[in-house]
Amino acid sequence: MLKFNVIGIDLAKNVLQICVISKHGELVSNKIVGRQRLKEMLAKSSPSIVGIEGCGSSHYWGRMAESFGHDVRIITPKKVKAFLSGHKTDANDALAIANAAMQIGLKYSKPKNEEQQTLQSLEASRVFLSRNITSLGNHIRAMLYEYGIVSAKGAAGLRKVVQDTFEENNELPTCLISTLHQLWAQYLNLKEEFTKLEKAKNSIVRQVKPCKQLMALEGVAEVCAGMLYSSIGNGKQFKNGREAAAFVGLTPKQHSSGGKVFMVGIDKKGGVKELRAALYQGAMSIVTHLPDKPKTIKQAWLIQLVKRVGIKRTCIALANKTVRTAWAMLKHESKYEQQLITA
Repeated sequence: MLKFNVIGIDLAKNVLQICVISKHGELVSNKIVGRQRLKEMLAKSSPSIVGIEGCGSSHYWGRMAESFGHDVRIITPKKVKAFLSGHKTDANDALAIANAAMQIGLKYSKPKNEEQQTLQSLEASRVFLSRNITSLGNHIRAMLYEYGIVSAKGAAGLRKVVQDTFEENNELPTCLISTLHQLWAQYLNLKEEFTKLEKAKNSIVRQVKPCKQLMALEGVAEVCAGMLYSSIGNGKQFKNGREAAAFVGLTPKQHSSGGKVFMVGIDKKGGVKELRAALYQGAMSIVTHLPDKPKTIKQAWLIQLVKRVGIKRTCIALANKTVRTAWAMLKHESKYEQQLITA
């Protein structure tokens, strides 16, 4: 018998499916409700376990359920699918979410607070603009290349070849010049907006106290600090630093049987890919610029690790240690202090 009722919510824009299971394990109801009706149900229900499938607006509804005293568990769709029985319908989905929320040992997430979600949204917008700039730049390069106009690598090379095309206009048909002007103006506008967004985001990150403290870590600047805070939060949803590192995807996969433990590489498809990539780049900047004579215990550890396993594995190890240290800092609200080598 459960201690609390279980409410499984299958989210949608306007029509939401709510499945309620009593603490005795009996199905109480499984019906469709509107947004306003769901808010009223959450407010009137006694403290319950609320299971939500990770999707759009899940953190919004999770924060709302927490405000009414419920225990919210956000579960990934991949794990919910294992509990789906029968055809894929809203009713079966809600029932599967409720069943998944009751399982012992199943990993789930807690809702992000508004500050964390804001940083996450800003980072997603930054990445979106960055990809659009790259995509549009590649399109311009490809259009010019079709007419034998080759550009050098990088933004400077693209700028030079476009300006030369505008001035000389020897190889590109005249009717495409106006199109190139439009594309180039859009490219410059995107770069300007990207710079403004990046400055605004970095300014916000530096004002958030936990992020400001995380920036003391090796290889962590505004981007990594904001992503670490938005992903780990206050650290209380993880039992230890290893769980936080596993959540990001920086621990080796295990394949064990018969008491024999086999450790393989990290899961590149799982975890928080964007954060893992940013931490790896930050670690690379540290590992490739290590001094000949280490001044801190961590530098000495990294130098020995590079000699033993190479640069790339050392970067993964440093990223792993960074997440574990960040978890400890966020959970215990402490500052990071480098341990110097004493003579």
